[in-house]
Amino acid sequence: MARYAPCEADYRHFTRRGKGKDMSLVDAKKELRQQMQERRAQIPEASRTEQSRMASLLAEKEILTPLRQKRGGRLTLFCYVSFRDEPDTRLLIRSCLNHGDRLLVPKISANRSLSLYEIAGEADLTPGTWGILEPKDSAKLFPPSQYAQIDVVVVPGLAYDTSGGRIGFGAGYYDRFVSELNAQSGGSSRTLFAGLALREQVISQAIPMERHDIRLNVLFTADGMIFMNESSVKLK
Repeated sequence: MARYAPCEADYRHFTRRGKGKDMSLVDAKKELRQQMQERRAQIPEASRTEQSRMASLLAEKEILTPLRQKRGGRLTLFCYVSFRDEPDTRLLIRSCLNHGDRLLVPKISANRSLSLYEIAGEADLTPGTWGILEPKDSAKLFPPSQYAQIDVVVVPGLAYDTSGGRIGFGAGYYDRFVSELNAQSGGSSRTLFAGLALREQVISQAIPMERHDIRLNVLFTADGMIFMNESSVKLK
């Protein structure tokens, strides 16, 4: 595990309020989302850019390159395209494309479901829902029947803990995706679930989680990789 000092101040305030109000899990997650949205918005752009760059370079060196060597030289990687104050995923995306990986990016359909499409480069992207870059209509659909082939999923989030906990905006897109992946793989998926995280997003307390919530195997950070207990199995 990387030597890392998770952020604490705001989340300590959150946990104290939770105890005093007998806060429900739903309320706890709602308040944490609000706090972490505010925190992320305050991170200077220069810091966000540099942290994203370093985390992506380290992820390539310590995770992706060794994994390619173990899995035939080419990975199938599913990564979101960053938006606004999210950690910048573009360097990671470019690195994977340059290494010849099969790169999948998400698209939200009219019925608010998440579909995956294969792209050959950034030219295959266009502004879509809420202005987020997504695959053009000409991109090739990657069907759910092939989800078990995915080697790595980079999952967006507002906050992460060091035990695999993660909280997003609450839409459930990735939770439903994981459910479908598990159904296709018979529950024996070798897929590595990762988060590209800024220092300010990694907190010391356990994130409130429900049974259906995704747990990650590793965090890509500018200070190194943070591995979870289950990560060794997924890195073979």
